Amino acid sequence: MTRTRRVRASLVASYAVLLVWAAVSLFPIVWMVSAAFKSADQVLTVPIQWIPREWHPENFVEALFEPRFAGESFITFLWNSTLVAALTALASIALSLMVGYGFAKFRFRGRDGLMWTLLGSTLLPFSAVLIPLYLVIRQLGMIDTLWALIIPFVLTGQAIFLSRQFVLAIPSSYIEAARIDGASEWGIFVRIIVPMAAPAITTVGVMTFLLSWNQFLWPLVVAESQSTFTAPLGLSLLGLGSTFQTDYNIWMAAATLAVLPPLAFFIVFERPYMRGLELMSGVK
Repeated sequence: MTRTRRVRASLVASYAVLLVWAAVSLFPIVWMVSAAFKSADQVLTVPIQWIPREWHPENFVEALFEPRFAGESFITFLWNSTLVAALTALASIALSLMVGYGFAKFRFRGRDGLMWTLLGSTLLPFSAVLIPLYLVIRQLGMIDTLWALIIPFVLTGQAIFLSRQFVLAIPSSYIEAARIDGASEWGIFVRIIVPMAAPAITTVGVMTFLLSWNQFLWPLVVAESQSTFTAPLGLSLLGLGSTFQTDYNIWMAAATLAVLPPLAFFIVFERPYMRGLELMSGVK
């Protein structure tokens, strides 16, 4: 077998494995969307009916607006998740870029040690800091508020490290030239660092948005009333149904709706996000 044929066979085998993996990954998503349009008696039929015999788009309306949970509907949970994820992402972008700029372009005692400490904190499982974090939030009087879901995630070691790596790639000569021209540090940050760190802004924003949206354990701990529940918590309740029987079609309709905001967010920022990851792979 020639070298060309070996390479071609290797590519065919790689693509075959990827296609199988993609099919396995997409299987539950396709089933979820299919079940969202079915009636309750069609969802669990065997063999699986991928295309519903009768389409029921009203499942989505019922999932969104029917007040099943102590007077709250799923649209409230979706709004809470969207608001929390958006505010967390915006705050994380601003704060992590400021801190990353400080770590990248300023020299101070203990800088490297502090940076490695922050980076090392990302290796801790969230369950290890759950109780101390809860005690801090309780002392601040934020229990059962949306602020309790935002504040702990606006500045993470991962976001700071990513911002620092991007800012390191910005030539220091630009900063020195701006200082010679009389620019203030804030002016340098706003006019030079922020525009040149656009990939970092997108990457940190997308990662933080998805991290906040997918949180389940932390909202479960700090959200006491259902008015502050997020979409993942709402989905866990929706499985009970209004009569404590699982309405799988309504459940899957709500799950489909819960996927749409982060999916749309990622699609909008997919290109700059991937560009940011590509730049990260080349940053030393």
